[in-house]
Amino acid sequence: MNLPNKLTMFRIFLVIPLIIFFSLFIWSSNNNFLEVNTKSNSQYFLYASGFIFVISMISDFFDGYLARKNNQITSFGKLFDPLADKIITTTSLIFLSIFNYTYLILVLIFIIRDLIVDGSRNIAAYQRIKIEASIYGKLKTIFQSIAIPLVIFLSPLINKNNWWEVFLINIPMILATLMSIISGLLYFKEIIPFINNK
Repeated sequence: MNLPNKLTMFRIFLVIPLIIFFSLFIWSSNNNFLEVNTKSNSQYFLYASGFIFVISMISDFFDGYLARKNNQITSFGKLFDPLADKIITTTSLIFLSIFNYTYLILVLIFIIRDLIVDGSRNIAAYQRIKIEASIYGKLKTIFQSIAIPLVIFLSPLINKNNWWEVFLINIPMILATLMSIISGLLYFKEIIPFINNK
């Protein structure tokens, strides 16, 4: 297994500590963790989750960079690289919506869009059609990679009962959602002519 594929596997395994730290944050926020400075202690778990997400995004960058530079693009990487990204990203989004740090509707849009695009890609692969990713899809990934750690690290500093504070830290997430919708529609538009082909 080459280095890019090892980085992909590393990213998949990162979801385990990610879930653990997010879960510890929920637990410590609702219990008298260590019976002292509960809020401060729970934030450590949230920040740990944020650092894990950042590490996963850095590994994703080097994964793709090394694969292209060293001509090490493999079938394994094509399948599991985007899967690893979706596992880390979707897990983070679900937990953030549970905390009410981001909006559930945005998380649902991301998930539904990805399901539609993945289904379309399967059709394209079956038809042996290559559809290039649009700039909107790349912008969606960039905004999402910025938005998630931004919400994680800023959320303890705001009052989540004030809608405008929650809205402000979620502006990049909203932009990522818009890019997600546009890129999803463009991709689906490209695949429509081939859906009824036999």
